[in-house]
Amino acid sequence: MEQVRPERPSRAVTARIAGWLGVLVGAAGIFVGTAAAVLRAAGREIDLDYVGAGIVGGLGVVYLLGAVLLLRRRMLGRRVLLTMAAVMSGATLLVVVLNGASHGWRFGPLDAWLAVNVVILALSLSEPTRRWTITR
Repeated sequence: MEQVRPERPSRAVTARIAGWLGVLVGAAGIFVGTAAAVLRAAGREIDLDYVGAGIVGGLGVVYLLGAVLLLRRRMLGRRVLLTMAAVMSGATLLVVVLNGASHGWRFGPLDAWLAVNVVILALSLSEPTRRWTITR
């Protein structure tokens, strides 16, 4: 009887998934930052000020840059996306823990943001295959 091993996704596939998640996060950051700045300029009173909108948009640009470079099989893109996901995961985890300890534990948008960053971080950690690095 032949032993069947469950197939796991290849490392090139995990890098592509991380890259496309990075594109999604980057585009969303740019969209939110731009929309907040436009709404503030139009006179609408929102919680996010111009500085916050600039930070969100800037983080979106860095995520998008890292993701595009990763999808183009550049090691720099992997490093940028890995660094951004690690920093944002750590910062978000700190905020979630401090907020949960003081206001009670419930699921919110920061928890979803933490989950997306942890997934990007885990997928970005996979080492590239030899074929992946040769074709870059």
